[in-house]
This record gives sequence, structure tokens and C-alpha cells, in this order.
Amino acid sequence: MKTSVLINKGWQAIVLAIALSMPAVQAAEMEQTVPLFEAKTLSGQDFNLSDYLGKQPVYLKFWATWCSFCKAEMPHLNAIEDQYGDQIKVISINVGFNDSVAKIQQLFRQEGYDIPTIFDANGEITQKYQVVGTPHHILIDKHGKIAYRTFLATDQLDQIIERWVQH
Repeated sequence: MKTSVLINKGWQAIVLAIALSMPAVQAAEMEQTVPLFEAKTLSGQDFNLSDYLGKQPVYLKFWATWCSFCKAEMPHLNAIEDQYGDQIKVISINVGFNDSVAKIQQLFRQEGYDIPTIFDANGEITQKYQVVGTPHHILIDKHGKIAYRTFLATDQLDQIIERWVQH
């Protein structure tokens, strides 16, 4: 048990160091069409990213229950879902690495979260989006382009979401 805790803390330190050394990336720098995917949420709902193209933006948050930064940001994601869920599709994607559906469900029950969540058991979605650490936020505009990508929830992320819902 102690070894896994040390590995997780070491992993988080590495991710934080990378996150702090890399600026957030905006659409002007990326102009990348998103990889499409289909999956079931933990509540059994089908999610197909292509269903939202041309209709509404999508906010993907990649995370894990063992990531302290991820857990600290979950109230923010829950608030975005509560406030803008009709205008922006919010999807939490647990990276599946060293995690389980039971741990996710326990955390959500404990904290009262009701965020549509996909468990990426084999890491396929995580790999498609080239996510190398958690937390990882990706905002996809309604045209299917990545508009913003960042390791930590930022004011800029919130500003983009606010601009989207005002138009």
C-alpha cells in the first residue's frame, strides 16, 4: 500500500511539474479536429461525440480518483455542469489507470456529484486525446475543433465557457 501511495504522489508531482512548465494551448495554436469516440457513461447512457458536432460545445475532463488536484477541481466541474449543462455537454473521463468504477461511485456518492462520467478502462480515449497526466481539460467547440487544452482549471477556461454560452 505504501508503495502505491508513493507512486501516486510521485506521479502527481511529475504531472504538476509538467503542467506548470507548459502554457495552456489555445485553438489558434492547435486547429485540430477532435478524435471521435463513443462510450457508455457509468449511469448507462450512450455518449457519441459526433452527436454534438454542429450543435453544442463539449467539455472533457480527464481525471483519476487518486489525483488530489483532480478531486480538488471536481466541485468546479460539477458547478459548470449544473450551471451550463444545457448549453455545453460536460463529460468527465476517468483515465482508468490504477482506478476503478467503485472508487468513482464512492467519491460521487460522498460528494454529491452527478457528472456524466466515462470509465476509460483500456485508456483508448485517453490515448486518442494524447492525455499524459491528470487533471486534463479539453474544450471542444461546436465545430469539433479543440478550442482550449490545459492541465488545471483556469480563469481562461471559465472565460471561454462564458463566451460560448453568451452567443
